Amino acid sequence: MKKLLLYLAFLVLAVAACSRDGEKPAVRIPDAFFDLKGYMAGEIERLSENQPEVLKRIAIDGRSEEKKFDSLDYRKELDIFSRSDINKTAWLDKYQIDSTFQDGQLRQVTYTSKDKSMKTHLLEVGFSGKQVSQIHIQNRTESIVADVGQEMWYYPGAGYKLLSRQSTALTQEKEVMVEVEFTK
Repeated sequence: MKKLLLYLAFLVLAVAACSRDGEKPAVRIPDAFFDLKGYMAGEIERLSENQPEVLKRIAIDGRSEEKKFDSLDYRKELDIFSRSDINKTAWLDKYQIDSTFQDGQLRQVTYTSKDKSMKTHLLEVGFSGKQVSQIHIQNRTESIVADVGQEMWYYPGAGYKLLSRQSTALTQEKEVMVEVEFTK
């Protein structure tokens, strides 16, 4: 037992000696949930470098318009996905996790909010092999004045879609849809 304690003490001293200028060694805490913010940061970087041509459709209450773009500011375009990240250790008990496997491969992970006060009610991440094939998010914010619902889909390499519905105590429901298709 004394040898084990001596070995552990030596190990702690060795790790402390390896840190520079008295800094504590970095300890990585594993992600609680799928790292949506990190994943989207990678996609933003990839799309910003490649700048695929896109066809963007916007519809407001059924009236639509579409336009082709040679480039977009993907940091602005995809920030809405990053803001739906639920990967916080404090929220471990706020979501139910369900995983679907097929032939031993992970196909989908679904996070469903158990707490209605959470903005992100649903996060589904689909996989094909070990790659993300799609992301689906449902957000909802309710107050005395307004009720806002968002539904978002991201398809790596293909595009994304955002659907937002808002109603207030004084106005009728408004619906906005933005759809971006990578064409090249």
